[in-house]
Amino acid sequence: MNIRDIKSKINILFNVNKLTNTMSMISFSKMNKFHKECLILNNLYLETKKIILEIHDFKKNNLFCCILITTNKGYCGNINNELIKYLLKFIKNNKNLDIIIIGKKAIDFFSKKNIYIKKKIIFNEKEEIFFSNEILNFLKLYKNIFFISAKLINNSSKIIKTDLFIKKKKNFFEQKINKEQLFNNYINYTLNYLYYENYFCELKLRMITMKSAADNSLKIIKSMNTLKNKIRQYKVTQDMLEIINGTI
Repeated sequence: MNIRDIKSKINILFNVNKLTNTMSMISFSKMNKFHKECLILNNLYLETKKIILEIHDFKKNNLFCCILITTNKGYCGNINNELIKYLLKFIKNNKNLDIIIIGKKAIDFFSKKNIYIKKKIIFNEKEEIFFSNEILNFLKLYKNIFFISAKLINNSSKIIKTDLFIKKKKNFFEQKINKEQLFNNYINYTLNYLYYENYFCELKLRMITMKSAADNSLKIIKSMNTLKNKIRQYKVTQDMLEIINGTI
């Protein structure tokens, strides 16, 4: 390897370092905004859940729906692999289960597998996140609905399964409540909350991954510079020896 090749590789590594640092900073700048949204949506989801569990009538069938939330982009560790593994294990242990997948990474994976998917959805984080009326209508047919998503717990990513409906002792009854509207809101509030929690987790992991990549590129640049200096010193020494041998 000559000095020109080493310089070329160092320039490439500098560009990689700039790119990964930029991606890390972008993720960090978005995190604060989505963290605040997650807190608001969490409160909304929990308050709606209290009401829905009081008035919900469980279906007598044994049909269940599982909704998997993954990311649209990569460079966020192995979180998508962990989410998909969790779902595959869940499918093995549960029958009469329909699957809805959200996110490009899950769609890319399941498009190559012989597994029936009820619905494939890609949301844009910059727009409103909600299910269409078509999806909401057939979600009403299930006995229970499960969400599988990622969440940051104690600064590390965890896979969580959220059950929408849990049997509990009912304490009150409200006569003038619009059950259908409340059900739709509850589904969408849950989707919003879990989707943005998952997205916040994605941003955090991407920030960590890109920061690690930037640090590693600097280490490689340092070692390449050391190698370049050694080659230069070797050539200088070789030239000096040729000059000395030529004058003898």
